[in-house]
Amino acid sequence: MAGGMTPGGRETLAQRTQTTREREAARRYGHGTSDFHGTPPAPWADALTDATPADHPPPVKHCWYDGPRGRQPALLLGWRNTGGHYDGRIAVAAPEPDGWAIVEMWVSQGMLSPA
Repeated sequence: MAGGMTPGGRETLAQRTQTTREREAARRYGHGTSDFHGTPPAPWADALTDATPADHPPPVKHCWYDGPRGRQPALLLGWRNTGGHYDGRIAVAAPEPDGWAIVEMWVSQGMLSPA
């Protein structure tokens, strides 16, 4: 029996493993707001194109933000297409005199990279 215990199965075990990995990646990295934001730019495109149910907010993604303070960890909250150029909406920690603040802003796709 090719692929497992079910007689007449069409996929090999290797094919089923690959399919399961693809489904898990889609579930983990699925974004579901591409209709609103447009298609995200590479290298994010493969990770963020699968839809999630509309009643669930899109999951945030860890990313790196290359800003004026150097490379900082950030959370990617969404994408927007501005005339063929993509901007990412991020949340990043910024130092203040009394501690830290969370800043939310739109930045150019060139300032972001996957974590």
